[in-house]
Amino acid sequence: AEVGRRMMKGSRIAVIAASAALSCCLLLATLTPAPRPAEVELEGGYNRPVSSQAQHAVMKALAPTAKILANSMLFTAVAQHARSNPKSPGRAAMRAVLDDREARKKIAADVENKLANDHSGEYAVEIRNEVPEKYQSLIPELARTAAVSATTMAFIDLRDNVLKADDYPESMDRGYLENGNSLADMPILMGSSARGQYGPVAKDKLEFHCKSECESHHLCVAYTYKPSMGACYLKSKLNPVRGTDCTKDCWFFGVVHQRLP
Repeated sequence: AEVGRRMMKGSRIAVIAASAALSCCLLLATLTPAPRPAEVELEGGYNRPVSSQAQHAVMKALAPTAKILANSMLFTAVAQHARSNPKSPGRAAMRAVLDDREARKKIAADVENKLANDHSGEYAVEIRNEVPEKYQSLIPELARTAAVSATTMAFIDLRDNVLKADDYPESMDRGYLENGNSLADMPILMGSSARGQYGPVAKDKLEFHCKSECESHHLCVAYTYKPSMGACYLKSKLNPVRGTDCTKDCWFFGVVHQRLP
């Protein structure tokens, strides 16, 4: 009987000990912080946690400039192709560049480099004014994401416009491929459409409209326009254009003087 009592007492002690151990483990589990979720690797090879607020602030500042750079570089590539292949101007040059995967990769890389490494250029100051100082170290990390997105959209937009080419007169293959004519992608059209041809607009009326559009866009410094088409292009750079002021069927050129360097 004595042996039985001792065995029962030992069993109770074992149960109490096990219960205490379990309670201790539960307490430790409660006090130990849960493991953090795996960090999301940012495109471009970086791997550190970035809050959605920080990403939004940086991308909001990068996206507009990335779009302008991608469009400008795309149209420059088209212009270079047109100049090196005189028999393939305008839309033929556009199609050739659109089908060139290496051209797309190069443009994306050039846009990324401009966003990440240009600290004193025309867009660098604007970007850094828009991004809070505490997030500026993230600019190089998110530059690739912004560059790839902007380049992809630039190619999509140009391809869409090429597919709509029947709506534009063939003469639009001339006069607008130079670098900087990309703020509006395709021309601002004022003439009335009839069988794909846009009617003429008085020079002074078109000039006023085109200049007003340029002044309303903070990155526009110049514009080209052609009254016989009722079309104008906005320019982000002041550079020579094909066709200077003349008397018949010409591309005219104007600048926003207060924005000149």
